Parts: sequence; structure tokens; C-alpha cells
Amino acid sequence: MGYGPVIDFISKHDKFILTTHETPDGDALGSEYSMLCALRKLGKVARIFNADPAPQKFTFVDKTGEFVVLENEKQLPEDLGEYVLIILDVNDINNIGQIAGLVLPKVKNYFIIDHHDSEHDTLNEDLIQKSASSTAEILYQIFQEMKIDIDFDMAQALFMAIVFDTGSFIYPKTTALTFEIAHDLVVKGVNPNQIYSNVYESNSTPSLILMSKIMSTLELEYNNHVAIQTMDKQDIIASGARYEESDQFINIPLKSRDIKVSIFFKENLEGLKRCSMRSKGDIDVAIIAQSYGGGGHKTAAGFKCPRTFESVKEEILEKLKIYFDQESK
Repeated sequence: MGYGPVIDFISKHDKFILTTHETPDGDALGSEYSMLCALRKLGKVARIFNADPAPQKFTFVDKTGEFVVLENEKQLPEDLGEYVLIILDVNDINNIGQIAGLVLPKVKNYFIIDHHDSEHDTLNEDLIQKSASSTAEILYQIFQEMKIDIDFDMAQALFMAIVFDTGSFIYPKTTALTFEIAHDLVVKGVNPNQIYSNVYESNSTPSLILMSKIMSTLELEYNNHVAIQTMDKQDIIASGARYEESDQFINIPLKSRDIKVSIFFKENLEGLKRCSMRSKGDIDVAIIAQSYGGGGHKTAAGFKCPRTFESVKEEILEKLKIYFDQESK
């Protein structure tokens, strides 16, 4: 895929705001930070504004406190009209929170760089490379084409992003190119063990208590092929853990060879309800997520929960019926 449009967009503008999806993850944040560094290397003005805070385990790449949560208009530059917006790791402008209202209508233009499947059509000449393992994989290639030197800080952010969005190089979109990029980033000084430790081994002790609570909610459907877990805000309060420390719980049921779909209903401390889904093989959970206004990949997707967990659960099970039509619930 050609990178001409995004290179032209970067070349002809001087001031940039970077953002990503709500509840940013490793790929979102690593992509933002590496792009920030790249733009500044080109002599551009660049800032990051997000809808939600960065989970603590990803902030080790942000040495200068660049991940800023946009809470009000006073934080924005006075000359906002001279800026353009780059939206990373999401192709639905309805999923960037308050950035959609406070920034998007006021900047000169915007450009999306993403790798997710979506039913949303974008009106811009955006770069959506669905075959890529991560947004960071796309950015690495853009930086290479623009001959931007990838220093250690950029390499570390890119590697973190790729590790997270490939599930440590095991998800279906992981390719030989993914490994080639990872190899080059390690050559540049990245320590894979250190990245893994920060991303997957830095949760608090209370997170173990939370995990035990969530595992106790486990329900099995369709002859033990579908696992469902539920977490409400009272579970978080009782355990003393942080909401974001639950992000890997959805993967636990998939360690069983019988489980084909893992569903995780979760509520944060503000009462916002979400549903995350993971699958194996040919089961497409992105289609289900899109039916609720969400998105993602064929085997990893999610959405904001519009109603009670119980009512949505029954609907999802009905949608999964086509994959288990010979099974009994």
C-alpha cells in the first residue's frame, strides 16, 4: 500500500495534534508517542490529547509526560485553527471521546492511520491497512519511507505497541514483516524482556484479588465453547485494583482448548459499560461488535454496552448460534 497521501499530509502541515481511541491501549499509545517524536524530528509542532488516561503499564515510554487527557478547551492551543489532527489506531471518529467535539471541528483537516476492520466509511483520503498487525507496524514503514531516523525512544514505543497488539507475536495478523520490524527495533536497542515485563508483569497485588472475583463469575455456554465473565464497578472498589488492570482477563478462558469465544462484560468506576470479545478460528466477533456500534478485528473486538449486561449477553449468544448450531447451550 502506498504511503504518498499521508506523507503529503505530514509534509504540507506544520502543527499537529495526535489522538487515539477512548481507553487507549498499547498500540494506540506507542503509535502516538513514536509519531510525536517523528514529527518533532521534522521540525513540526506536535502535541498529544486523548479522551482517557494512559494505563500506568504503558507510560514507561512517555518520559516527558506527553500523554495529556483533554478535559476542557483551555488546554488547547490558542491557534488551534492552524493545527491538523492525526487520529491513530481507530477509524471511527465517534470513538475518540471529547476530541470529536473540542478539536475535530476546529482544526484545518484530519487524517486517520489505522489497521482495524470497520463498517464505518471514512470521507478522508485516510490510511487504513487492515492486513497490518498493528498501527505501529504501519508507522514504522512510513518512517522508513520518509527516512526519519528511528531512535531508541521511538523504537521502544513501536515495539511496545507491536507486542501488545500481536499478543506477543501470536495473533492472526502477525506476519514475517512483523518479525522483521521487531528485529530491527531490537537491533536499535530495545530489550524485549523489559517491554514484556512492563506490559504484562506490572499489575498490582490487588489485581490478583480482582482476577479471582472475575473468574468466579465464569459462565460456559454452547457445550463449553463460549466463556462469559462479568465485572462491575463494585468488584473494582472491593479489590482495590485499577480498572485497566483487568484488560487481560478476557484471554484467560482462551487458554482452554475447548473455548472458542471469550466474552468479558466490564463496568468502570464511572459506570460506563463495555463488552470485549475474543475468538479462535473462523468465528468473527468484529461483526457482532459492529452491530452495536463498535469494531475491531475478526478475532478481537468490542463495543460500549447500550443496555444491561444480561440483555446484551442473550443477544450475543443468539448471534453466535450460527457457529454452534449443532451444539446445545
